Order: sequence, then C-alpha cells, then structure tokens
Amino acid sequence: MQVSTKLLNQQQVRQFSKINDKIADVQERVSTGKSILRASDDPVAAVNLSVAKEQSLLLGQFERNIASAENKLNMTDLTLQETVNVLTRFSELITMARNGALNEEGHLAISTEMKQLKEVLLGLANTTDANGQGIFSGFNGVDRPFEMKVDGSVEYLGNRGQNSLAISENMSISTNIDGGSAFMRIDTEGGRRSLFDIVDLTINAVETASAFSPKANANNRANVYFELPSRMEEWSLELSGSIGSKTITASINEGGLQNMVDAINAATAETGTVASLNADGTSITLVDDMNGDITIKNIQIEGINAALDQVVSYIEFTGIDAAGVATTKAQKMTDADQLVSSSIGNMQKAIDNLSLQRAYVGGQLSKAATQIDVVGARKLAVDRDVSRLGDADLAALITDLQAQLTNLNAAQSAFAKIGQQSLFDYIR
Repeated sequence: MQVSTKLLNQQQVRQFSKINDKIADVQERVSTGKSILRASDDPVAAVNLSVAKEQSLLLGQFERNIASAENKLNMTDLTLQETVNVLTRFSELITMARNGALNEEGHLAISTEMKQLKEVLLGLANTTDANGQGIFSGFNGVDRPFEMKVDGSVEYLGNRGQNSLAISENMSISTNIDGGSAFMRIDTEGGRRSLFDIVDLTINAVETASAFSPKANANNRANVYFELPSRMEEWSLELSGSIGSKTITASINEGGLQNMVDAINAATAETGTVASLNADGTSITLVDDMNGDITIKNIQIEGINAALDQVVSYIEFTGIDAAGVATTKAQKMTDADQLVSSSIGNMQKAIDNLSLQRAYVGGQLSKAATQIDVVGARKLAVDRDVSRLGDADLAALITDLQAQLTNLNAAQSAFAKIGQQSLFDYIR
C-alpha cells in the first residue's frame, strides 16, 4: 500500500478551506443580520426581497412627500388666516369711518392705519418657505412675487401654476396656491379686482368721507351746483319730493344741464318737484310744489365704479329760501361708489375669496392626513415582508456556527493525529 503525505496534506487543506468558508459565511450573516447575502443564496427569495425593498423605498418617498406638502400647506393656511385677520381689521375701520360724527382728522387717522395695514398685507403675500421661495409665486419660485410700484399699485410677478407632489402611485397633492387666485382675482360688483386695488379704493373712500354725503335734503327749495368735465356723462340719481320718488337719468356735461332739467320736469307728476336752469349754466334750482322736502341720494355716474383719489364730478346741494339765501350748509354728493359704505361689500368679497382658498388648502391637508395613514400601513406591511425574506435567524445561525467550529476542531485534531504516523506504522 502506498501513502502519499503530500496528497493527504492537499486534501486536508481543501477540507479546512471549505469549513472556514462556511464559518466565514455564517459569521457574515450573523454580523449583517441578513439571511440572503447574494442572489445565488436563494434566487426566488432574492427576487421577492428586491421587489419588496423597492416598494418600501417608494412608500418612504411618498411619506416624505406628504410631510413636505403638509409643511407648505400649513404655512399657506396660516398666512391666509393672518391675511383674513388684517382684512377683518379693515372692515372694523370702515365701520368706524362711516360714523357721521367723525371729522376730517378722524378719517385721516383711519386712512393712515389702513396704509400701514396695506404694507402688512404685502408682506404676507410675499411670505417665503424654507427655501426662500414665495409660497404664492406659482411655478416661478421668485422670492417676492408681489411688488409695489411707484404709484402705490401692486403687481404680481408670479404665475398661475400650482406645484404638486405624488403621495401614491395614482394620487398627487397640491402644495401651494398661486398668488393670482388668492390676491389678484376677486370678483366684485364693479368687476374683477385685486386685493390691493380694493384696499386702495377703500383708502380713497375714507380720505374723502368727510367731503361727501350719502344724501342731501332741504325744505321746499334747493340750489344744486354741478361740477362736471367737458365730456358727456350719464348721471342717475334718486329724487324725492312731496309726492314720491323717481330715479332721474340724463346725459350732462360742463355747462350742459338742460337734459337734467328736462328729465326732472318730466317726472314732476311723480315727485312734485320742478327744476329750472340758472343763468350761470352750472346749477339748477329745485322747488317742491307742495312745500315739502326735497331729497337727492344714490347718485350713479357713468364710468365710475370705484372710489377715486381725486373726485372731478360732483354736486353741491344747498337749501335756499325764496330770495335765494342759503338755509342749509352746502352738501357735496358724488357717485355712490365713492362712499365708505360701498367699500364694505368689496372687503367682504376679498375675505370670502381668501376663505375659499383656505377651504381648498384644508381639503388638501385632509387628503394628506388620510393618505399618510394609508401609506404608513402599506409600508409597515412591506417592511414586514422585507424582514421575513431578508432578516437572518440568529439563533439558527449561531447554532450552525458552533457546529462548524466543532467540525473544524475535530478535523484539525484528526489531521494532527494522522500526521504523527509514519510509513513504518503501516508495515508493522
């Protein structure tokens, strides 16, 4: 019998290497906590694990998107609420300005506060997020989407775009409201206006509140002076006399009041009031046939649908006696839109528009709150699958490791025992 020591040694080294490889593999699984280190370990399980991990990553991204959207929407909602609070203060100031006992200084004080509040509104409209981008800038992402011009008007530099983030495979959520919808497109009775235009018009009305009255009246006789431009304007006013009231409409201009006189006289049977054109051509005299009160109110002037900073068309109504001597102080009247009371409706329209935008934001937040629960539940289920497919059974691995170490020790002891024998031990 022939025994090759070299061959025996080579065979044992290979066996020791295999055992060591198994020990290293088990140790790696123990240290990583993973049961599948390579696709070859379990091809089917490896594919399922890869799919589960990709799904977990996707759901994690949805969770981050929802959190980001909630942050932006909460900031938007808070800003809109602060804006509504400022406009509510505007409404309070308008109510104060309507007080007939308030003098010019009082109206000036109110308009001064309103101008300061306008700056606050501009600051709110230019609120920026954590990245320094205006939350109302749309897609543009500019830091100041609203800019005040030299004349005090405000221009919107953003656009009408709305950013969105995916919160599921087939659902997205808006993360902002464009400034055009929130601040620049408010439907009023005078047409579509921006919030800042409404504020400016309100300030104009307050600053001229002491100069103009909502109505004027006198007993029996009155002189009405017209301040008019050279172009023709259609005027409409409600005239009341001892018999009744009638809306009078006429086209007039500077020095051309005959149409108004004719229109008033055409309605004498309904009002009891007669008009005559004075020699100066810029005023008319009203006389009630039954010595009753004469009242004018609710003036509407063609082309004027908002409070102006400078009023160019108006009347001065003064009660007089038969000799033409004034019996009342002169009362100025102009288009009803110049009155402070007309600003209340516009301000409420602005508040309603912002409240509508808040409702939209609330809807998006509600969607996010619902979806975060859904995504969280899905991710928990997927992570359980990942754990089931990929996590190692440490108890089993440690037992296997101990067995491999025992095998290695036994093999090494046996090899050492065999190595002590010589050829003479076989031929005895």
